[in-house]
Amino acid sequence: MAVTLPKINITFKQLATSFIQRSERGIVCLVVRDATAGSGGSFFQYGDATKVPDGEFTAANRQYILDALSYGPLRVSVAKVAANGTLADALAILVQYEKTGWITVADGTAEDWTALVSWIKAREKEQKSWKAVCYNTAAPDCMHVVNLFNEKVTFADSRGQVTGEAFTPSLAGLLAACNVDRGATNKLCPNLAQVTVPDSPDTVVGSGKFLLVNDDDEVRVGVDVNSLATTNGSTLTEDMKYIETVEAMDLIRDDISKVFRDEYMGQYRNSQTNQMLFISAIRYYFDGLEDSNILNPDYNNTADINVTAQRNAWVGTGKAEAADWDDATVRATPFKRTVYLAGDIQILGSMANLEFVVSLV
Repeated sequence: MAVTLPKINITFKQLATSFIQRSERGIVCLVVRDATAGSGGSFFQYGDATKVPDGEFTAANRQYILDALSYGPLRVSVAKVAANGTLADALAILVQYEKTGWITVADGTAEDWTALVSWIKAREKEQKSWKAVCYNTAAPDCMHVVNLFNEKVTFADSRGQVTGEAFTPSLAGLLAACNVDRGATNKLCPNLAQVTVPDSPDTVVGSGKFLLVNDDDEVRVGVDVNSLATTNGSTLTEDMKYIETVEAMDLIRDDISKVFRDEYMGQYRNSQTNQMLFISAIRYYFDGLEDSNILNPDYNNTADINVTAQRNAWVGTGKAEAADWDDATVRATPFKRTVYLAGDIQILGSMANLEFVVSLV
């Protein structure tokens, strides 16, 4: 019988190999308020612009769907509610059919954006990877919310110049189609002819606002920043202000969580030996991500038992002597049914800035 890698290593190898491909085919979740009778349905999925029918949506909403599709996401999932329907109604529809995606609202209002930010932050606490594209929202300060800030955009078609929120479906499509190998920075926006750019754009971007910029006769993404503004140097870092970094973080977390749930949860005793088997598999997965230049191959990307968390868990149950255990004792004493792990990785970002000094002799 041939010797093979353990099943969990094979699973992680497949996930690492397909990481870039899986990241580049994201889903747009578009909320539309629409009184068109159409088929009477409330949820639709489109992966091809030719499949978006006439008569199901208003002309404006249909165009928003086509805008999103034009950037090449995996699909656009549409939640259709009544003209006076609420965002909560639409989100309740979306979560029945999708597990993650880039959510935005066609012709969204200030109330919509505020409510959407609150919903995304609630999903963050549940370790869910939903993301949102909002427009000119007051201080969302969230790594999973992109806050478009251009006051006016000019479409290349007959729509001409309109207010910036009309581009949110397009931006959701653009971000869903990007991947961890090629971020959104400098990405071309071919359905736009021009945008208005605020004074002091660097200051605007630095405060967590997303800007499109004019580049000769084209419009491009300035920098792929999300709305995170407040950092603490540990759980919220400067790197987490970039969309492509958060995309990689989310996919890594989702991959590890899925493998644990599918291959380990309820199937193995919580011993140090079994914990180290799982940790070895995670490290193997990180090796694969290094090969794909997702993680920095020159950095020691690793995972291990979280000794501090495990010690504190024992102390928290009244086992005061655990505070004096050495690390080896803590590692050898798993906490009941909980696996405490920690990772240390460096995600590579795209090239964005150039400083090139030339000395003349």
